[in-house]
Amino acid sequence: MKLRNNLNLVIVTIAFLLAASAAAKTKHSDDVIIRFDATVAGSHLASGNYDIRWETHSPEATVSFLQGSKVMATAEGKVVDGEKKYSSNEVVFEQNADGVRVIREIHFRGLREILVFNQ
Repeated sequence: MKLRNNLNLVIVTIAFLLAASAAAKTKHSDDVIIRFDATVAGSHLASGNYDIRWETHSPEATVSFLQGSKVMATAEGKVVDGEKKYSSNEVVFEQNADGVRVIREIHFRGLREILVFNQ
């Protein structure tokens, strides 16, 4: 009987730890079109379609830019709450004095969350 109670306690503890770790790191994914050649975290991205995958660490996020199964760039960012839900996926650029476009934000259709990059 005591062994059974200990086993139940272990199972409940493992379930709690798994639920807590899932809440701490949440994975997301969406497709975006980067309309211009740009950089993010010092990596060059050619214009084109990308699968953006991000894992949040509340509020920090690790963001990967993929084409097919190939990771083209990885950047650290932050997830912030936007003012509204966005109607489409949008990439916000800043253009440096040398003409290089830098990705500053990504907005996602149907979400208030914004990925912000500080470079």
